[in-house]
Order: sequence, then C-alpha cells, then structure tokens
Amino acid sequence: MRVGHGTACLAVVPGEPMGGYVDRSQGVQDVLDPLEVHVVTFADDGHRFALVVVDLICVNTDVVERTRAALRDVGVSSCWVAATHTHASPEAGCAPGGGVTPPHVGDRLVAASLAAARGAVAAERAARLTATRTLVSGLAGRRNVVDPPPMDIPVDTITVTVGTDVVGLIVVSPVHPTILPAANNHVSADLTGGIRRALSAPDRWVVVATGAAGDISTRHTRQGHGPPEVDRLGARVADRFVPPPAPVGGGPAAPVRPPVSRSVRLRPKQPAELDASARPIPQVRNERIRRVLHQGLRIAREQAARQRSEPYEVEIAAVDLDGVTVVGVPGELFLELGEAIRTRAGGVVVLGYTNGYLGYLPARDTPPCYETFASPVSAGSGEIVVETAVEAAREAARDRRSRRNRA
Repeated sequence: MRVGHGTACLAVVPGEPMGGYVDRSQGVQDVLDPLEVHVVTFADDGHRFALVVVDLICVNTDVVERTRAALRDVGVSSCWVAATHTHASPEAGCAPGGGVTPPHVGDRLVAASLAAARGAVAAERAARLTATRTLVSGLAGRRNVVDPPPMDIPVDTITVTVGTDVVGLIVVSPVHPTILPAANNHVSADLTGGIRRALSAPDRWVVVATGAAGDISTRHTRQGHGPPEVDRLGARVADRFVPPPAPVGGGPAAPVRPPVSRSVRLRPKQPAELDASARPIPQVRNERIRRVLHQGLRIAREQAARQRSEPYEVEIAAVDLDGVTVVGVPGELFLELGEAIRTRAGGVVVLGYTNGYLGYLPARDTPPCYETFASPVSAGSGEIVVETAVEAAREAARDRRSRRNRA
C-alpha cells in the first residue's frame, strides 16, 4: 500500500459570515491561524482512497459530492470529506438536518482539496499503518454537566510508517474544538490547529480530525479563551503521545478496497418531542449552560414550525486500511455511542462530521439538553447509527480477513 499526504490553505474573505455560534454577530475580520485542507491518499494498483479533512464547521453532502467528482481527475477512486468542526471558520451551511453550502465557500473548498490531493498523490510511497489510543486527562469533559468529574479523553492515532520511520499521524480527537469564544471574529483551526502544531515535526506530517465529540468540550477544563490556551491544550495531547513500534512481519498490507457504505433513515422529531421542547428548561446556575439551553430551545421551535414528516437519509461508511478500520458518521455522535461502535466492531477509529452534516444524534436516554433540543431527529437515532456503523465496520474488516485467508 502507498500512502501520500498533501495540504493546502483554505482562503477566507473578510466580512463573510462565520459559523458555529448562534449568538455570533460579526463576520470574518482577520486570520489568527490559516485554515487548512489535508488530503491523505491510500493506494495500490487497483484502488485509491482519499481522506479529506478540512478546517470548517461542517461539510454538507452537496460539497462532498463536488469534492469527490473533482478528485476523480487525479485518480482518486473513493473519497471521504470530514470537517474538524472548528467554530472559528466561515459559515458552511451548518444547520440541523443539513443545509446548502454557500457557493463561494464550496468553490474554495473544492479547489483547495484538489490542490492538496495532487500533492498527496505525488508524495505516495510504500507505508504501513498502526492504530493506537492515548488517554488524555485534563483536556475536556461532558460540557452540559455542572461540576463534572475529571475525565480521561480517548484520543486515537493512526501512525504512518515507512520502514522504521514515522512519517505521518492521523489524530482523532473526540472533543469540540471550541476554545475561542463567540466574540472571536478571527478565523482559526482552534484546538485542532493546536494539536497539529504540537505534534508536527520537520520529517512528519500531522492531520487532526474530530471524532464522537457531540457532548464533549473544553468548557470545564480550559483556563482561557485565546491562542495560549489553544496551544496549552494542544501540547497536553502531544505530551501523552508515544509513537508505536514499527510494524514487524505479518506479510504485506492488504489491498486497498472501496469503503463499505450503508444508507440509514432516521425519523425526524415526533410531535411529543417537539412539545417537550416548548416546556420551561431546568433551572441551572451556570450562565453559559443556561444561555446555550435557551439557544437550543429556539432551534427546536424553528424545527417545530417546519413540521417535517419525511425521514432523513444519511450515509454511514467504513473503510479498512492495512488492518485499521475507520468509520465515518455524518453528524455529532455522543462519545459513549462512538465508544459503543469501537467496542462492538473491534477497536475501530470513529470519525464524526464526515460525508455530510445532520446534526446531533441523541441516544434514547439522553436527558434534555442543548443537543436534544437542537437535534433534528428522534431520540434513539444515535443507537440506530451505532448499529449501522457496526455492521459496516464488520463487513469492511471481514472483506480484509477473507482476502488474507484466500491468499
């Protein structure tokens, strides 16, 4: 298997709307750190798969399809597009239930993805992959819990090795990258960029994606809202990272095969759930949590006014790369649901915000909170996504095992 990496900057336009915060009133004023588009290609003589990771609040299905079409021109057979979910980026049409990407943002994303993909294809060389997990304390916690207990955050890393040299890292952090506040109007990759910078080295590229971060943020662990805090928490992740030993033996890497995709239909919120959103919210002393709850209720009322009845249809996908199975979910999955996919499917890596954006995917027993108010789908949708993801991941891994058995 050959692996390549390329990157390009995602241009921004002064004054264009910023996404991520309901109470944001100003557009882009300046650049704190450049937004980046990363492409990693995995290829053999039969198939080339590309993972595109972009510093945006979300990617909608329209721009995913445009990106896939553009990358076919450089020999990419299959492609995933994932957003880091930074809230310090231009608005990309991020709305519960999915939206339409502003044309000018989509044009820039496709152009940057194509440039990065060309670089990745040109840089491909024979490599092996290893997946490891690190538990990071003091990084983040459950954001809607008042005075939550300390929590170890599981950060997954796919290490790319050429011979005995580590040449690349794909880091998946299940944390909302929201250190910079709503008042900020400077674009930034936020925590994602902090982790990238902390782990980068002259002979090693780093891609940072966001995992099952639906209910996880730095709200209770951050000590500030500016660049120094971004770098402090990024360094906390880097300090815990230990490169795995280079793969030894085990034969050649399995052939690169297309991802396994499953379409799943999710029921929109039912009348009883919408009625519940109209009731008074629980009294909480934390001002930020209280304000966020009110924002969620406003979004719920807007959904109720639309009265959607037809189900939402989304793509859940899995791909097996040199024995490392990766699952892509087009929305905000809670950490416990991401961990359920990992446990049941045998140690997979879970990406959120991938190949589309539906919104929050609540579990059956999720108590009333911003995520349940803002979610466009019925309670229990998270478990349906888990079942579908596990099936896709098992099929992707089974395909790899059957090929090796035949060999």
